[in-house]
Amino acid sequence: MNDEELMELIQNDDETAFRILYARWSRRIMSYASRALQDRREAEDIVQETFMALFKSRKRYEARDRFPSFLFTIAGNAVRSRFRIKRPIPVEDPGEFGEGLHYSQDIEAKLDMEEALSQLSFEQREALLLAVMGGMNYREIGVMTGSSESAVAQRICRARRRLYDIMVPPEEVAK
Repeated sequence: MNDEELMELIQNDDETAFRILYARWSRRIMSYASRALQDRREAEDIVQETFMALFKSRKRYEARDRFPSFLFTIAGNAVRSRFRIKRPIPVEDPGEFGEGLHYSQDIEAKLDMEEALSQLSFEQREALLLAVMGGMNYREIGVMTGSSESAVAQRICRARRRLYDIMVPPEEVAK
């Protein structure tokens, strides 16, 4: 059963369909939120808030909407609200966040990626994570963040360049 069919059942208060959708998407939302906020405990709260909000707004979902965009819009709003409330943000253990960005499962590589992500601005990190982990396009990210598509594209491009500069040793670039 696909996400849209599950949402149709959820709109009719089907709890089993909601549990299936939660099991299917909660890890990705956790991974996105933990990377965006760099705080595992906050990310756990975001997962709960996201799915509570999804259930409350289930009647507004329309099958023509892309479900990942709908869900990540809810999660992104929760992340941005939390980010505005809480600054600076500590770096937590990224040990369970291997989903989404494709890099070595080695813990050192995960720590390197988490450290590199922490050096991006919140706006760059958010746009990159929504594109990579949320599967959202620039227009969808722009609508969600209140930015133009070109601003989103710029943020993602700058984030990728910055990650490259941070993670690729200068001697590798020279080869």
